[in-house]
Amino acid sequence: MKRLVARDDGTAIVEFSLLLPVLMLLILGLFDVSRAVWQENTLAYAAREGTRYAIVHGAAASPGTQQGPGNTAAIVNTVQSAAIGVPNVNVTVNYPDSGCYDRGCRVSVDARATFTPLGSEKFMNGVLSVTLRGGSLLVIQQ
Repeated sequence: MKRLVARDDGTAIVEFSLLLPVLMLLILGLFDVSRAVWQENTLAYAAREGTRYAIVHGAAASPGTQQGPGNTAAIVNTVQSAAIGVPNVNVTVNYPDSGCYDRGCRVSVDARATFTPLGSEKFMNGVLSVTLRGGSLLVIQQ
């Protein structure tokens, strides 16, 4: 008596080859989302550090470091040095109370950077990108 046995030698390889691209896409997407969240948190921290620098070195600062629209280089440097691992950070310093740079006036610092997912960067010349932002608004204390 001869048995007929169904052969399924190659089905596991076929199933694996069909699922591998989907699995790799999910892993790469999870990695990119994690990187984007980390960079946005870093931008928020850097903006807070810049705003903190601005409120501590406010109206009571020495004449060479007085705050104002024409002298925000120190704030920008503080933000860019605090944004470790985030390339090309653009910093905007704004004093919402126009013409007010003394104690009790507000200062806001906004840090932005462009995030490009790995798949877009490696395979599509960076066509897809997202602008990440971190900002802070505080009152000058000194």
